[in-house]
This record gives sequence, C-alpha cells and structure tokens, in this order.
Amino acid sequence: MQSDEERVRFGGSFDAVAEEYAAVRPHYPAALFDDMDSLAGPPGAVIEIGCGPGTATEDLLERGWRVVAVEPGPRMAALARQRLAGRPFEVVVSTFDAWDPGGARSDVVFSATAFHWVAPSVRWVKSAAVLRAGGHVALATNRTVGGSTFDDLHRSAEPLQRVLGVDMGDPASPSEATLEADLRSAGSDIGAVWGVADPTGGAAVAGALFEPPIVSTYLWEQDYTTEEAITLLSTYSPYLAVPDGPRATLFEGMRGMIEDSFGGVVTRRYLSVLAVARRSGV
Repeated sequence: MQSDEERVRFGGSFDAVAEEYAAVRPHYPAALFDDMDSLAGPPGAVIEIGCGPGTATEDLLERGWRVVAVEPGPRMAALARQRLAGRPFEVVVSTFDAWDPGGARSDVVFSATAFHWVAPSVRWVKSAAVLRAGGHVALATNRTVGGSTFDDLHRSAEPLQRVLGVDMGDPASPSEATLEADLRSAGSDIGAVWGVADPTGGAAVAGALFEPPIVSTYLWEQDYTTEEAITLLSTYSPYLAVPDGPRATLFEGMRGMIEDSFGGVVTRRYLSVLAVARRSGV
C-alpha cells in the first residue's frame, strides 16, 4: 500500500509522459462498458476520477454518458479536451481529494485504473456524497496476469536491475485463476473487493455506504513491438521513479532482450476487472 507521500508524488508523475501514456496504455474491452451500461444505466451523468488522456472516457461518451472528469495532470487534461472536443465532456484539473463538487451530483462515479490515487479516507465517502439516490460507483482496471512473454521479459531483466541497483519489485504476475479466486473470496464490501482488484492503493472498507458489488472479468492479450513495449514501461510509476541514467541503461538492455530473445515482439495478458456497486440507503 502506498504512503500519502508516494500517492502524491507518483500520482502526479504521469503528466510528464502524457503523450506516451495516450499512445500505448491499454484500452478496455468493449464488453466491460456494455456490462457497465446494463448494471448502472441507463446512461446519464458521470463523474470520472482520473480520466488521463480520455482513453476510457471516449467509450463512456460513445454510449451516451455525459462526463465531468477530475484529472490532476494539466497535460493529461489538455489531451482529453482535444481528443473529446465537441462531446458532452468537461474536465477539471484537480485531484479528487481536493476537488470541490459544489453540490454536483451524478448517476455514476467511474474510475479506470486511477481510483488507487484517491486517499483511502476520502475515496468511498466522497464517492457516495456526489452520487444521486440510487447511483452507482463503477470501477475498472487492467491487471496483468501470468503466462505471457512480457512476464519472461521481466524475469530476463532482473540481473540487469541488480547490476544497476534498481528494484522494480516482484515481476511475477498472478495467474488468471488465482486473481479470479481472490476476487471471489474478497467478500461483499466493495472496498475489500477493490483492494484485491487494484492492490496499489490498499483496501479501504466502504462499509454501509455501498451495497455488495457485481464483479465481472475479461481476459485478453495485446502484442507490443520493441519500442511500444519500452514506451509502455516508461509510463508506469516504478520506472518513472528510477533516475534517468539507470533507467536509460535498463531500457536499452531490455530493447536488446526483446530483439534477441523474443523476435522484436512481446505479448502481455490482461484480466480487466469491472466492479459496480449501488449506493446504499436511498
């Protein structure tokens, strides 16, 4: 689980690589948004936490949702405005923690791989506070799961990491079966479930604020060329935290590994997770 200091520091680091983030970060399966419509629809007003360059926002808009996004990165927000110009979309540059909704209420609070940047003491209380009666929180994330050549690449890079004195953490991804079993055993609290789905931010219990969630998963794969793979890694906070010199050396070594050992293409397996929970009590 991140400390408050790490949450602020890492959460703001993505804005420096906004263009790269927009180019290579994975999208989400269309079925995920279809299921969200079924569970939280009909389409209405959405408050999106951390829209980034608008990757998931575009899918929401295409299905008829009206989106007000709260995005802390000014470059990310500018990309989203440009990408979604002319659509029912507004973005406010702020963290969700600091944002003043000014009495705004929505049908859905949505976040795609960004909810962990909200402080545990804030995330469920404030989400419930900005929802209308009968509203839902809908959370999505892409988890990497084992069995891909991307996993093999991470393991191959461990000796180089040790030489450079950098620690990227445990490279092993859980299996699809393990992650799904963990989700099923997490219980009926959306906070506990989301702590399993996206463990970066830790588990913060939502308690009586939300009804038990409905959880759906979607398995898929994506191929990356050498440069796409390196660019993708360059947008993740553990790599952004490495000093420029060692990071450049690490990436150059990984480029050689992809070319020499993987034929210039690596595949990554994703298990996308959607959790939808209705606000309780009203």
